[in-house]
Amino acid sequence: MAKVDIEWRGLERLTATISNAHPKAVEQSVKVVRNMGEKGKSVSKRLAPVDTSFLKTSITTSYQGMEAHIKSGAGYAGFQEYGTRYQPGTPHIRPMLDEIEPEFQKLMTDVMKGAFK
Repeated sequence: MAKVDIEWRGLERLTATISNAHPKAVEQSVKVVRNMGEKGKSVSKRLAPVDTSFLKTSITTSYQGMEAHIKSGAGYAGFQEYGTRYQPGTPHIRPMLDEIEPEFQKLMTDVMKGAFK
C-alpha cells in the first residue's frame, strides 16, 4: 500500500508551547485538532473519486494527543492520489490539506492568543 506522510515543521515546538500553556489552552487545542480532523476526513471523502465507493468509505481518522491522522485503508489510495504512468491521479488528500489548513491555523492562533493574554 502506498503511504503518504505530510510533515509540518515546527510542530514539536508548537506542541511543547501548547502543553506548557494554561490547561484550558491544551483542552481547546485538542478540540481544534479533533474538529479539524473530522472536517478533513469529510473533505477528503467529498473529493475522493467514486467507482465502488470503497475508497471513500475507507477514509478514517484516529487521534494521538494533539495529532490527527487521516488515512485511507484502500490499498490503491496512493495510486488515486498521485496517479500512475497509465492514468493521472485524482488527488483527494493533498487538496483537503490545502482547504482546511487556513482555518486550522486561524483557530490555533486564536487558542494561543487566548492562552497568553
